[in-house]
Amino acid sequence: MNKLKKITVKFFLNEAVKPVKEGNVLTYPLYMLLTYNRKSTMLRSHYGKYYKDLKSIEKTSYPGLLAFEERIITKTILHELSIHGEKFDIKGIGEKYDKYCLGIDYLFEKYMKSRLYSLLQRLEPFEYSIALNPNNDKVSFDTLFNMAGKLYEDFENLASKSLHHELETYLVFMRLYQSSFYQYTFPTIIEWMDQSAIDDYRSKLKLIYKKNDKKINESIELINRIMKSSFKE
Repeated sequence: MNKLKKITVKFFLNEAVKPVKEGNVLTYPLYMLLTYNRKSTMLRSHYGKYYKDLKSIEKTSYPGLLAFEERIITKTILHELSIHGEKFDIKGIGEKYDKYCLGIDYLFEKYMKSRLYSLLQRLEPFEYSIALNPNNDKVSFDTLFNMAGKLYEDFENLASKSLHHELETYLVFMRLYQSSFYQYTFPTIIEWMDQSAIDDYRSKLKLIYKKNDKKINESIELINRIMKSSFKE
């Protein structure tokens, strides 16, 4: 087996891009220079924003951003290497990273919005379902669900048993990882794929459901189905 070549991730502020002025200070977007097998490419940070210098990032942003992004892009490269081997070309990693770096919470919320919308389309008046637009990323699932509860009489009882079970799983997931969204420690798609996020999720669920393996496995399987569905789109 060939020895794995070194993967290098170097962060920098891209001063070739038009800066954003914050007060009297010019700030530039965060980028990554990726190197593997003597080839390099640069990607814009998915989670980073504009900064005056690299040292200010940990102070002005949530802690752990650079370490988080380095870990996720490295795992993405390793995953693609495991698939393509010698044919792997780091210059094409950007498209994969855009998908693999997304948080599980993003997929989960998108799925729950679609499930909610499927229910609303069967209710009267139909115009309400149009107004409660699930495609608006600025409106959370929680907001849409609470609004539906106020618009439709006896709304909670109109939802199917399966939707109630999925809602419970979603709420538990969001509660378990609530603080991680502000510290760049939330589980991502690539970490679900390499099992590390599944192991972490399972250990957290055991504290809630104790020996109820059926409930734990159902919770994990729901996210597995959401993952598979997202990759078919």
